[in-house]
Amino acid sequence: MRRFWVVGAVIWLVFAPGFAKAADAADVIKNLSHQAIGILNGTPQSSDERKQKLEGLLRDSMDLPFVGRFVLGRYWRQLDSSQKQAYQTAFERYVLRLYAGQLNGYSGESFSVVGSRGIDDQDTVVNSQLVRKDRASVTVDWRVRQTGDSYRIIDVSVEGVSMALTQRQEFASIVQREGIDTLISRLSTPPRDPGPPK
Repeated sequence: MRRFWVVGAVIWLVFAPGFAKAADAADVIKNLSHQAIGILNGTPQSSDERKQKLEGLLRDSMDLPFVGRFVLGRYWRQLDSSQKQAYQTAFERYVLRLYAGQLNGYSGESFSVVGSRGIDDQDTVVNSQLVRKDRASVTVDWRVRQTGDSYRIIDVSVEGVSMALTQRQEFASIVQREGIDTLISRLSTPPRDPGPPK
């Protein structure tokens, strides 16, 4: 009997921290979705008002400085301080406008977290589904990073396609052909609102 409790204690010590982290990361995404749905289904408001609220929600939920550096890849180290500041400012505005614009196109959908798994000591992938009326559900996976007591989203994959990796490839192509200043200029131009996934 004593051996059983010793084995149980070892299993708990090894696996419980990861389980707790996964649960906390899932709670972050659940909370984010509830707030977003509250904004979208709240009292009558203009499209611009909804976008502003969604941008604020995303700003608080995402690690935008980290994502900005990641998607620029090796080119980040080649920038001087003024270029880094200009790029990060343009990137953050671009991402917030783009994602808020996409979210703003949804109405009447339901969102549910269906699972989560720890990737390493910092990162957890939270699996979710967006259920839409008369259309196929959309699978959305969120990569959430824990730093201390803080949890921030560092990537979103829609139907298996990583947004961060996609942007990294697109940005590298622009920088290689036309340079970093052209990329910053394009990021500063308001993105076309593609609406929700079809």
